[in-house]
Amino acid sequence: MRKQLLAVVLVMQLVVPMAAGAQPVPPPVLVSPFVGHVHHFATSAATTPTDCKPVPPVVRDEIGVSYYTDANHSIIDPKLQAENNANLQPGRDYLKALVTMVDAAALNGDADSGACALLWLQTWAQGGALEGTVNRQGAFEDKWLLTGISLSYLKLRETGLVVPSAAAPIATWLEGATDRIRTDYDTSTDSYTKNNHAYWAGLLLAAVGIAANDRDRFNWGLSKYRMGINEITPTGILPNEMDRKDRALHYHCFALDALVLLAEIGEVNGIDLYAEDKGALHRLVNRTIAGLQDPASFAALAGATQDIKFPLAPDEAAWMEVYQSRFPLPAIDAILKPQRPVIYDRNGGDMTDTFLVKRS
Repeated sequence: MRKQLLAVVLVMQLVVPMAAGAQPVPPPVLVSPFVGHVHHFATSAATTPTDCKPVPPVVRDEIGVSYYTDANHSIIDPKLQAENNANLQPGRDYLKALVTMVDAAALNGDADSGACALLWLQTWAQGGALEGTVNRQGAFEDKWLLTGISLSYLKLRETGLVVPSAAAPIATWLEGATDRIRTDYDTSTDSYTKNNHAYWAGLLLAAVGIAANDRDRFNWGLSKYRMGINEITPTGILPNEMDRKDRALHYHCFALDALVLLAEIGEVNGIDLYAEDKGALHRLVNRTIAGLQDPASFAALAGATQDIKFPLAPDEAAWMEVYQSRFPLPAIDAILKPQRPVIYDRNGGDMTDTFLVKRS
């Protein structure tokens, strides 16, 4: 009995350390990477969109087809890739239409498009989209789709068009849809949990953490950034991506799509991820830019001629606009000038107009 009373006293001392009448200080609200970059409406739009395309049927299951035919995942079978694309096209079409509407609102001030985008998000949230059955390739797609949806939602929310009663169910849906992704990367020992896939999972969880103001999810996302930059060698390469042989340069760019946006998320939330590990991210950027300027330098490291073409694909160029907004490099301008605007759905849409134009 005496031990029990002592325990109660100790607990009370731990739980009530503040002065009488003092109020606990809530944790700061997590900030979107789009803060200051989008059009902000004076009042929330409770209007019904007047010209809104019907919301596509909710996609719950994602069954993809693995299309690489070699151990290094560098050789693509066109027939298998086409089959994979056909299976996953409905989700991709939804995302493309969503980011187009969000950008119309966020970048061009079109409130009607914003209201329509919100309706699309609400409908898929209510239908439990992307919470059904997946296989390995489908799970990868699930992660990328949810990342694009989450970032688009954050961009739309930044406009002020999303009323609180609409925000809560969308955030709850995104939390539920991403729980199994987090569990997979926490429990699996497969190689994808240590390469660019993990960085993308981190970007997704960080974005959902911001949407739900959930610091646990947010911190988990940042932990994948830190895992990634810890892999960067003194010469600025990612060994797991260099193993992709002729796709090594492509996958360094693809990894940077997630890592740079994670660094930006950290920056706007008061965490200087750009500087962590002695500026490892900058080493990776510099090496990748050098590779794009001279692909033969990457070929020598990877032991294979690099499969890279200009203008770059959106999934190779999207990160550059985010980085350029912080650390302008003439080399990036030279690479991107012929192909701007860079629009990449999985990173939330028009990267050029979002990050290179300040609106507030």
